[in-house]
Amino acid sequence: MIKLIFIIKIQNKIVKMKKLILVLFLLSAAIANSQIVINEVMYAPTSPMKEWFELYNTSSSPVNIQNWKWRDAAQSNPIRTITTRSVEIGANSFVVVCEDSLNFKSSYPAFSGIVLQSSGWNALNNSGDENVVLYNAASLTIDSLTYNNTWGGSSGASLEKKNPAGPANSSGNWGTCIDPSKGTPGRVNSLTPKLYDLILKSFAITPSSPSVGDTLKLNFWIKNIGLNSANNYTLNIYKDVNFDSIPQPSELLNSQLFTSALNQNDSLNYIFNIPGIDSGKKQYIGKLIYTPDQDTLNNMLVNSVNVGGQVISSGLVINEIMYAPQNPEPEWVELYNNSNSAINIRNWKIADSTAQSSPILITANDRIINANDYLVIAKSNVIKTVHPSIDTSKVLYLSSLPTLNNDKDKVIIFNNASTIVDEVSYKSNWGGSSRNSLERISVTRPSNDSTNWITSLDCEYSTPARQNSYSNVVPASKNDLVINEIMFDPFTFSCEWFELFNRSGKYINLNGWKAVVSNDNVNLFDTCNFFLRPGAYLVIAADTTLYNRFGYLRYTDSTFRVVIKSNLSLSNSGAMLRICDVLNNTVDSVVYSPKWHNSNISDTKGYSLERISTELVTTLPSNWSSCADPLGGTPGKKNSIFIQNNKESSLSVSPNPFSPDGDGREDFTIIKYKLKANTSFVRVKIYDAKGRIVRTLLNNQLSGSESQMIFDGKDDSGNKLRIGIYVVFLEAIDDKGGTIEQAKTTIVVAAKL
Repeated sequence: MIKLIFIIKIQNKIVKMKKLILVLFLLSAAIANSQIVINEVMYAPTSPMKEWFELYNTSSSPVNIQNWKWRDAAQSNPIRTITTRSVEIGANSFVVVCEDSLNFKSSYPAFSGIVLQSSGWNALNNSGDENVVLYNAASLTIDSLTYNNTWGGSSGASLEKKNPAGPANSSGNWGTCIDPSKGTPGRVNSLTPKLYDLILKSFAITPSSPSVGDTLKLNFWIKNIGLNSANNYTLNIYKDVNFDSIPQPSELLNSQLFTSALNQNDSLNYIFNIPGIDSGKKQYIGKLIYTPDQDTLNNMLVNSVNVGGQVISSGLVINEIMYAPQNPEPEWVELYNNSNSAINIRNWKIADSTAQSSPILITANDRIINANDYLVIAKSNVIKTVHPSIDTSKVLYLSSLPTLNNDKDKVIIFNNASTIVDEVSYKSNWGGSSRNSLERISVTRPSNDSTNWITSLDCEYSTPARQNSYSNVVPASKNDLVINEIMFDPFTFSCEWFELFNRSGKYINLNGWKAVVSNDNVNLFDTCNFFLRPGAYLVIAADTTLYNRFGYLRYTDSTFRVVIKSNLSLSNSGAMLRICDVLNNTVDSVVYSPKWHNSNISDTKGYSLERISTELVTTLPSNWSSCADPLGGTPGKKNSIFIQNNKESSLSVSPNPFSPDGDGREDFTIIKYKLKANTSFVRVKIYDAKGRIVRTLLNNQLSGSESQMIFDGKDDSGNKLRIGIYVVFLEAIDDKGGTIEQAKTTIVVAAKL
């Protein structure tokens, strides 16, 4: 009996010991996990943005948040799972938990961290008390925040924690985000003090509705939110010519150096004036340059304004102006009836800038302009000699037509009540000079918008009494015409050149198109109505020595065209090459690099860079390599290393087998996949016959439902794989952390016999 009691006591102690160990284990885990804090909350976003909050790891070790959960103050609301997959928050790193991941990414396109879509969402209150409670996988409370709208964060700005390691429920440790983007997901909070931190707090343009000739005032507010004073910083001001919101050296308007110290929390206002502004949309960029700055994401702002002009809905508009004709052609102005009814211009008047106070009578008689029809007001009837096919019934001769300036002037049309019907204040840089007319692009866009006018593209240099030339141009879409081959370092007996490829299914009129090489413009045409057929190549060369090496180019057929442009210059060290349509829209661009050449070629002089696939993006370095043709280039022909994947299975490889031996034939292969989910995190790895990973192509890469990649037959160290059979394994986890898709296929690395 005594022995039995002793055994029972020992067993009870063992049970208690196990419970104690379990408690200590859970306690230690909770202490480790408690290093994860709620750091930022977007509870009152501006539509269409949705709610989110941010977690921050204050420790020096990563923490796995698999199966962690959260809830808000409403006890009736369910506890929500953050993620069911293994996700680590790295030391001093962030994770965003959101209501809608796609919405979040569209709201913060520059965000590059981890974003997790919660399984369901509990709406956060915009007023009154609210809380966010964070639980680990064992359902232990890791952090709890109870806040209300008086703490900060409203009208689209987030609520930020000032000191991540400070108290969670102290109102003094929270405030409204002051970053220009109104939120700092994935980066240090704007309210967290930094030693050095200048911010471009605001950028305004006055007047807000300027007229042509006004002085624009660009007002910049600079604030020092760092702990230390700041000096020797610069404000760069750019005119964003191509409206891409990216400051370019060629767009720099002014650079202002500030040498005096700006103390903590002090602000400075700087105004830059632009006098005599012309019409149209203008966009400007302000960017602070301060070397010690510890947060440069708050240093740039973009703003735009529309100058002058009114939107025309219907009525009579000025449609074409011949202000710089070539003798003997007279000056003339074309009107267009943009309404659905005929308009009688009896007792209407016309003026230029000098005759505005005493406009010239166009006609005292009835003169009808039918709906959607034209009337040309010409200074003399010699216009019939220059344009013998013109419909003279649509021409009115007015010898007193005001003489138009060739650089800057106005054309104003008054109705019979002396009210201005339409007005154009043009400049020579709008287009139209030395024989070509200035044509309107759209009758529904503002008359004083400089981007709504263009030099006539017509073979007769103008289109009086007929449809403007741009109306006959089939608009191109982005990547219709792509950069396909670049010869930037030719042999001495040849020249530099590059090749474009029409990958669209339409004829493209290249009249007025250009290539921008670094900052130089190179025309892509040499004749009027310069068309490039679908599937054809266009070669732009610096001179005729191109034919020394590529003699077949002398005999142009329908598959390619050659244009010689003496101002073409391609840098051997790499440069920006951009293709622009007639309206200066970027159709394709690339910053090429000599590093894209095949590493197995010791001397790449005389070898072009060829694009591997026209389906993959131009800017992808792996989509380019050295030409394998004996001539060193394939201008006007299919690239020597070109490959195309036409298979439609969920995971496919083509060509397969392939031989990465550098001979230019099947040196690369394309791996293509299709997934069920719209967005997923994708891993693609290559295994050898023994199941060892030899190459990781994608590792938790965010992807759409389908994509493709180029495989060069090398391992992760850049060494060529041995001949044999390999396995391509794909694993995709949808962005909600749930469904997993897997696929695998074989790939054969071969060699030519």
